[in-house]
Amino acid sequence: MAEALAVISVVANIIQLVDFSSKVLHRLGEFRSGLGEIPKSFRHFSAELPVLKVTLQQIGEAIEAGSVKDETEKALIPAIEGCKEQIQLLDTLLAKILPIATDSRLRRGTKAVLSLNQEAKVESITKILRGYVGTLTFYYAAISSTLQPLTGDTLLK
Repeated sequence: MAEALAVISVVANIIQLVDFSSKVLHRLGEFRSGLGEIPKSFRHFSAELPVLKVTLQQIGEAIEAGSVKDETEKALIPAIEGCKEQIQLLDTLLAKILPIATDSRLRRGTKAVLSLNQEAKVESITKILRGYVGTLTFYYAAISSTLQPLTGDTLLK
């Protein structure tokens, strides 16, 4: 029973993280389509968050299918929760500093200045998130790998 609750908890965290990632990507997409280019400090999120989403969805599916050992699942929890925390920070930061189409010129100018002051926070979020993404991607690549030792026949093909 406790194992089932742990699985539900991990999958719920993954679903929530995927939703946060989608929200951030949507916010960045709206900014790009409505107001032009995304600020340089946020551009890489547009490329990296879709990879994180897919990786998390596939890890969640593997957990639901029961193909992830309990100890592995427990080991993944801190990385998943760490990602969630960083994505939430990013979402809050984006809400604060990215202008929306209905903002006045004064409000847009204020947000532009504010965004310059947030570079250090963006760098910190980026660094931490990349570490978690690397961990989760490495895990997923490792469990998805079908590498087998190469033998004489295999080498010639």
